[in-house]
Amino acid sequence: MKRLLITLMVLLVALTACTAFAANEEKLLVLRTERSVPSLDWEQTTNTSNMKVWHQIFEGLYGMDEANNGYYNELAKEVKISEDQLTYTVTLIDGVTFQNGDPMKASDVVFSYNRARKNSRFNYLTSMIEDVKAADDKTVVFTLNKPYSPIAHTFFCVKIASEREVTEQGDRYGTIPHKAGTGAYYVTEFDVATGMKMDAYEGYWRGAPNIKKIQYVVIDDLSAAVIAFKNNELGYFEDIPLSEWDFIVESSGTNNALIKGNNILFMGINYLSPTNNNVLGNAKVREAMFYAINKNDINIAVSNGKGVEATQYMPSDIVATSPVSGFKTYGYNVERSKELLKEAGYPDGVDVGTILTYGATSGSKAIMAQVLQANLAEAGITAQVSVMEAAVVTPRLYAQDYDVCVFSDYGNYDFNNIRQQVHSESTGMYVVRYKDDSSPFNWQRIEELVDAGVNTADTAKRLEHYTELWGIVMDSATMLPCLHEPVGVAWAQALDVGKPVPTYYKVRTFKWK
Repeated sequence: MKRLLITLMVLLVALTACTAFAANEEKLLVLRTERSVPSLDWEQTTNTSNMKVWHQIFEGLYGMDEANNGYYNELAKEVKISEDQLTYTVTLIDGVTFQNGDPMKASDVVFSYNRARKNSRFNYLTSMIEDVKAADDKTVVFTLNKPYSPIAHTFFCVKIASEREVTEQGDRYGTIPHKAGTGAYYVTEFDVATGMKMDAYEGYWRGAPNIKKIQYVVIDDLSAAVIAFKNNELGYFEDIPLSEWDFIVESSGTNNALIKGNNILFMGINYLSPTNNNVLGNAKVREAMFYAINKNDINIAVSNGKGVEATQYMPSDIVATSPVSGFKTYGYNVERSKELLKEAGYPDGVDVGTILTYGATSGSKAIMAQVLQANLAEAGITAQVSVMEAAVVTPRLYAQDYDVCVFSDYGNYDFNNIRQQVHSESTGMYVVRYKDDSSPFNWQRIEELVDAGVNTADTAKRLEHYTELWGIVMDSATMLPCLHEPVGVAWAQALDVGKPVPTYYKVRTFKWK
């Protein structure tokens, strides 16, 4: 019955895509998005799956080159930094136009940044900006309230949109197709539930893309996505479940790559949860949970043993300022877990509530949640598992309306990315609220160290600050890093994708053979 349902889903995908990829005379490139795109306004979601779509439509002052582990100038031609590191003068690339034909001007950049600054979910990216002004049509001046060495990620994340078109569309902006981006593609058809179609922007400032028509189809079930690729109904397939990797390699021949991922899967514990008389507020219970987790089990179940068991938030061989030692780690030790439970007053075990996560039931986070449940049970700790849609779960996590969660983060090249998980200004991003009236943690020092880490460009000093910060977080037993996943990518025989990347691919770099 399950296989029949999957087959029917794949047939529906094929109908939605109008025709099978290989047979399409217009050479439509069909791509998967794992969840629905709620809006065509990039500011409406920070979900990585949606951000991959934005990267075809919008661009920032900087781009991210994952193939070479770094940022590069995109819409910014030149960036000059004042001696006190508080003023960034950005000269814009010549000849850039929006998809509506309007030239991109400094006023559009100011408009886009001011929109982002008013959006609370982007506080972690914009709170250091005191002011942004247009000196002339080609020059933008950013004034910061403090030195901020990782501003490259802000310049990458904040996308530039046409002030005229966004203003004219008003409340409809994001709900209907628009040409407000500077990217290589613009949306021609949009449906929240099923996906969207895009055409190449022939006036794109880097030159017209080789791929002229693309379509994103929503396929949340991984098994359905694997079958769709096997049936040639997807031209490009990324974030492939590694349990299906051998099957995908057989289908794609040499058109595949297993890439080391700059990502983290972690278990979060809400110490503020009222469940079972605030049992998770007990530090010994949380530590017992940490010692009960077998990361090797997670690696095998999630990544077929191809991942890297994590003690860091970000891989240190990718991120230079990521701490490598000088903090507490929790090796798998069931007996130690049971001892801590006894010390906490639960010699016969304890119920800690529900492990909440999101995405496909066959996805990495759901699989990890099942492993956590089994590991905890071996130590006498009972937990239920609940897997729901991201649109339902993530607001609950950000509001600390959960007991235990499985969460993930992707694609940043500066350890300051930890800010979105530990700093009080990151409301709407973090899953553990360290700053609270009843907080037992030194959240003031956490925030001091976050600020200290960005106030210098000296790598050694930054590493020192972040090591102390990560030590405080690990001592709190609230956020357990578990796995860095490899990322599987495969593509159709007719397609040349150049050097594949783990997350933020650009279709403009693809071409038909």
